[in-house]
Amino acid sequence: MRTASTPHPSPAAGLANPPPSPALLDTAEAAALLHCAPRTLALDRVRNRWRVPFLKVGRLARYDRAAVLRWLADRNPSELVG
Repeated sequence: MRTASTPHPSPAAGLANPPPSPALLDTAEAAALLHCAPRTLALDRVRNRWRVPFLKVGRLARYDRAAVLRWLADRNPSELVG
């Protein structure tokens, strides 16, 4: 039971501070981040051509956002330097 001194959370409070981006991305989210098709990442997991870093969580492939961005920066350093 709430007392008068316990404030109710405002519905607008969540809009001011959106939730942080998830650290682990699924294949579709990682593909959107890399501007490629999800199938491209699925093939890379099998063929190991580009070696995009991923983790296995049970049967699922997950991509650590920070690791993927580091991988991208290592592959394209001249494009990211301003």
